[in-house]
Amino acid sequence: MAALRARFATRTRGDAERVVAYAEAGDRGALRELCHAISGTAGMFGFRALGEAAGAVEDAIDAGRSGNELDSLVAQLLAEVERLPQER
Repeated sequence: MAALRARFATRTRGDAERVVAYAEAGDRGALRELCHAISGTAGMFGFRALGEAAGAVEDAIDAGRSGNELDSLVAQLLAEVERLPQER
């Protein structure tokens, strides 16, 4: 399980680049889809805060929240990605 967690963390750090790109491009559909995937998988690997942050972005998009609020939630998501364990 540890190896799968490490792979998830590595992949999610790569996904963070796509989160930024989608947010900057205003591609809410792609951002929502990616956050939905992160949210669902993060919980399986015990990264609850990451899953909640991704879910909050997804929920904000679904609710049509403003750009500033969405930007803040994306920043929180990226902060959680930074907290993921690094490979050694």
